[in-house]
Amino acid sequence: MASEIAKSAVELVGGVVDLVDAFGVKDLVQLGVSLTQQGVDAGSKAYAKKAEEKSALVEVAEIYSSDYRLKLEDAKRWLEEDGLKVEAVVAQPAIAYKDCSNLEVVASNFKLKQKVKPGTRIILKYVTTEVIKASRKLFAESERQKAEAEQKKADRQAERAEKTKQTLDKTAATVQRGFSGATAAAKKSIGGILSKIPKKEVSGCGCGFENAPGTRFCGGCGSRLGD
Repeated sequence: MASEIAKSAVELVGGVVDLVDAFGVKDLVQLGVSLTQQGVDAGSKAYAKKAEEKSALVEVAEIYSSDYRLKLEDAKRWLEEDGLKVEAVVAQPAIAYKDCSNLEVVASNFKLKQKVKPGTRIILKYVTTEVIKASRKLFAESERQKAEAEQKKADRQAERAEKTKQTLDKTAATVQRGFSGATAAAKKSIGGILSKIPKKEVSGCGCGFENAPGTRFCGGCGSRLGD
């Protein structure tokens, strides 16, 4: 590989030497300047030609926007005055056209303000009364489907809420039954404990005062007990 590079370098140097011998240094320099000037001239001509072609382009007029739309005849006149060819076709129904007026331009095959060559064919899409009616039907159907989807969503949410409520009610009932059973068992247990506690005997008196067993006279009225 190194030997091949060295050989190419030797051949290149030899070629330069041959050129110097044939033309001389001065002529060789002059030749280089001439070739450079030719390249510059060619580049300048190409740039000038491109600039000329660019200046010859025309801008597609802004015949419609989100705020306004020209009627078909007005749009054709604007474009034809700029040297463009115009072809008009009826647009297909679309929700975006539901609020349009008859014969309004709604689209084209080129972007507005785009630079094109004179004579370029511009295809304009416009709407008719039938297209507008069909577009409104599309809008109504779309709204109906949206409302239906919202209703189904609300129904599913209500169904989930009802199932959750039923689950909570069952859980509460189960807890209540368990609590009632525990309360009854507790009452029964307490009753058993109380039944085992010996009752305190008291000696009553006609006045209602309760006296301790073995008391001979009432602590309330002083009457003799046991009479």
